[in-house]
Order: sequence, then C-alpha cells, then structure tokens
Amino acid sequence: MFKKKNIDMTQGPIVGPMILFVLPMIGGSLCQLLYNTVDFIYVGNFVSSTAAAAVGASSSLITCLVGLFTGISVGVSVTIAQAIGAKDQERASDILHTGVAFGIIFGIVLMVVALFAARPILSLLNTPETVIDQAVLYMRIYMVGLPFNIVYNMSTGGMRAWGNSRTPFMILLVCGILNIVWDAIFVLVIPLGVAGVGIATVLSNVVSCFAALFFITRKNNFVTLSLRRLRINGSLLKKILYIGLPAGVQSIIITFSNIIVQYHINAFGETAVAAFSTYYKVENLIYIPIMAFGQASTTFSGQNVGAGQYRRLRKGTFMILGIGIVVTLIISGLILTFPNAVFSFFVKDQTVVDLALTLAMVSFPFYWIYVFLEGFGGSVRAMGYSLTSMIIIIANVCALRIALLRYLSVTYNTVRSLAFAYPITWATTSVCFFIAFIVIVSKKIRENDSLQ
Repeated sequence: MFKKKNIDMTQGPIVGPMILFVLPMIGGSLCQLLYNTVDFIYVGNFVSSTAAAAVGASSSLITCLVGLFTGISVGVSVTIAQAIGAKDQERASDILHTGVAFGIIFGIVLMVVALFAARPILSLLNTPETVIDQAVLYMRIYMVGLPFNIVYNMSTGGMRAWGNSRTPFMILLVCGILNIVWDAIFVLVIPLGVAGVGIATVLSNVVSCFAALFFITRKNNFVTLSLRRLRINGSLLKKILYIGLPAGVQSIIITFSNIIVQYHINAFGETAVAAFSTYYKVENLIYIPIMAFGQASTTFSGQNVGAGQYRRLRKGTFMILGIGIVVTLIISGLILTFPNAVFSFFVKDQTVVDLALTLAMVSFPFYWIYVFLEGFGGSVRAMGYSLTSMIIIIANVCALRIALLRYLSVTYNTVRSLAFAYPITWATTSVCFFIAFIVIVSKKIRENDSLQ
C-alpha cells in the first residue's frame, strides 16, 4: 500500500529505514533554520550589531507563536500515523483535511493578533530602546508569512506521518536557497536593512507553502489533499487537539523559558542581547537535528501504536536515541573544537562573539542529554499521553528553570551563570520522560498481551 518514497515503520528492519527517514528531516530542518539565521547573518555582517540584536530580540517570540501551531501539527502527524499503522487510509485523509483547514483559519487569526501585539510584548520583554523599533518592524513583517508557515507545517506533517521526509526536505532546500538570494537583494542591492530580511523570509514561507500544497495534492501520495474537501471535522479536530494542543503549549513553554532567559540577558545591555542571539543561532545547529530525531520518534511510535506493536516501539525508540546521541556528540564536538570560527560566522563584533562563547562553553558539552528529552517525549506523545508530556515540561523547563534563573541572577548576576539553567533542567526533564516512557510502554505491552 505504501508508495516507494514512503516508509512503513511497522515492519522490517528499523535502523536502515530510520536513518533514511531522519537524514532528510535533519537536512530540511537545517534549511528551515536558514530562514531566520540568514536574516541574522546578513544584518549582523552588512547592517549593524543593533540590527542583529533587533532580529535576535524578536526570535524567541516568533518561535513561541510558530511553536503553537507546530505543536498542533504534531497532533495531525500522530493521528495520521496511527491511522496509517492501522491501515485506515480514509481516516488518515479526513485528519489531513481537518488539520490543513484548521491551520488556514487560525493561522490568519494568530497573524492579526501578533501584528497588533508585537510592540507591547517586546516592551514587556525589556527589549532595549535602541533595538525595539527595528525588532517590532521585523516581527510584524515576519508575521505576515505566519499563515503560510503554518499551512506548510500541517501539510508536511502529513507527509512525514506516512514516512515521506524527502519531499519536505527538497522544498526547504529550494526555499532556503531562495531566501539567501532574496536577503542579498533586499540588503545589499536594495538596502532595506531589517525590513529587507523580513520580506525575504515571508517570500520564502509563501513559496514553501504552495510547494507543499502542490505535492500533497498529487495522486501518488498515500493520502491526497483535495482543496474542495477542506473542512473541519469536529470529532477529528478534538482528537488532533487532544494530542497537538498540549504539544503546542509545551513548545510555547519551552520558548517562554528561553524568553525568561532573554529577559535576564536583556538587563545586561545591547551587547548581551546580540551575544545571546548569536549563541541561540549556533545552538540551533545542535538543537535542530535533535528535533528531527524527536519527530522521527513520534512518527515511528505513532505508526506502531496504530499497528499495536509496542515491543517494536520500545526497541525502535532506544535505537533512535542511540543514533541521536552519536550525531549530537559529533556536531557539538565540532563546534567546541572550532568555536571562534563558528560564532564569528554569524557576527563580526568580537566582544559579542566572546560573550556568546561564554554561554556556549557551559551548555554545549551537555546537549546530548537533550536527545533523551526529545526521543522519549516524542514517543510518549505518540502513545496518546501528550498531557503527561506537557506536565513534565511545565514542571522542569518552566517552573524549575525560572526558579534557577532567579537564584542564579540574584546570587551570581553574570551572563555565564544563567547558562547553567539549561543543562540542569535538560537532565531533570529527561529523567522524568524516561520514567514516563518505561511505565507507559510497559503498561501497553501488558494490555496487548492480555488481549491475545
């Protein structure tokens, strides 16, 4: 039933197909990272450090808003993967149409709200006066592309659910290259500064959205999207939101904790803001591949939940974690071996680079711990325990991290000390997810055994 470009994860070998599935996801995620990162590189190298700080100051808030619907797209992906595992193609189709329709409607609503709320929220975040006007401008322009970004994520979430990670990768590769070209045009040829890089990103989001819609409406997919069938099925939307809304809230909470970090960083002035933004860009080189392994864990687990194969789910999750840890150690090791060269690529101000390196030397050696958080978390959500996942994140990444930040800022009051909040909370969250995973999957295995 599966087409050649799709991967059935409910049978056969695990490692080989999983690597073939994950590699395009890592590539695609890195291409998507190019959108905002290239904006930062252009303004940091060809405009000013103030412009770089403006793009960076709005990044966490943008990630927060996008993260809500990215999380909901997880609900779409998981429910489709479960339907695919159960070989229920009609249900998978209905879920896809409901998810895309929901994304269109609420993507527009969220865009409008964000356009009006940009300045008040950035002011609340203690954004420096020298930066805030450009930060608001960049954010408002970026928000125009938000509905297109959301529809893209809903559409490609469906593709990944049936094992097709190559098409999203090709879309993002092309659009990432286009974004670089448009940034050059709107910064170097037509010197629009912060506005120029924002416009370039919006254009890239528009192209990626329509490209995803083009591919997902073709007849050779496991599930084909028909624009005439776009409508919201209430019962399916409830199922999507049951899994996806906690995942979206979880994404917001993680980003919110980063915003709290940024709030404390902002108190150290413009150089610190630019340094944290630079750190955040380099950090994404490690974080994005880990996210790909988390998405792989979600898709793999979702299909095997639908097929009722929980022992295979448990085995595959540990295999995914093993591969993810090796990849993370390689990437973080390379960055820590040539730190100055990597950070200087994003911004030329050596003072900014030195401060960013101070943050990285604290957290990067421990980033492999984050693989456990994403891998076990993705599997827990795929088994239908998205609320459990959200509670774990609230307790550790939100409550504990904020308490740590308060303690570290009062006790030590240095930029370096704030970075320790990251590895500590990664470790506590990973332990909680490990316990939840073992308890849930063991319960599911016992229940399946009792039915046989």
